[in-house]
Amino acid sequence: MSHSKAQEKRERAATVKRKQVHQGKIIEVVQDEMTFDNQLTKTFDLILHPGAVALIPITAEGEIIFVKQWRRAAQKILIELPAGTLEKGEDPIDCAVRELREETGMRAIHITPLTGFYSAPGVLSEYLYLYLAKELVHDPLVGDDTDEIDLLTLSLEEARQKVHSGEIQDAKTILGILWLSQQMQ
Repeated sequence: MSHSKAQEKRERAATVKRKQVHQGKIIEVVQDEMTFDNQLTKTFDLILHPGAVALIPITAEGEIIFVKQWRRAAQKILIELPAGTLEKGEDPIDCAVRELREETGMRAIHITPLTGFYSAPGVLSEYLYLYLAKELVHDPLVGDDTDEIDLLTLSLEEARQKVHSGEIQDAKTILGILWLSQQMQ
């Protein structure tokens, strides 16, 4: 089996030491010092994250339910798919069920895994699982007191227009809308 140059380089690199810079409630920030076969040593800042889920909830009318919420890091209200962080040891599908109920007050009879992806693999270990949620029934679950969420229901075409106009700026949401749009063609 042949290896790519990137694989070979990684296999020859060694992590000399890892230093914890910060331990937060959800994330850990570390610095990895790595030595490569040419004896070059580099330091990499990494954010370790337990992973997350996002859902594309489709109503009986074929519309998508989005959440609008204030995002501290972006300093603005963003339009997003319902999503949330995996708890330690939690199965992604269980997280998806919980987050959909917390954020939209709905439970899906059918949840289908679509894809998964790394958000920003250069610095962040977060792997995000994307699901399609159909046959929604009202079944709220009280979420975090800090989550101030408004719901927004859009057709797929309206959502695509908001992606193309720049009104939707969240990466997982853009990916979900474009993925669904591609599947509908």
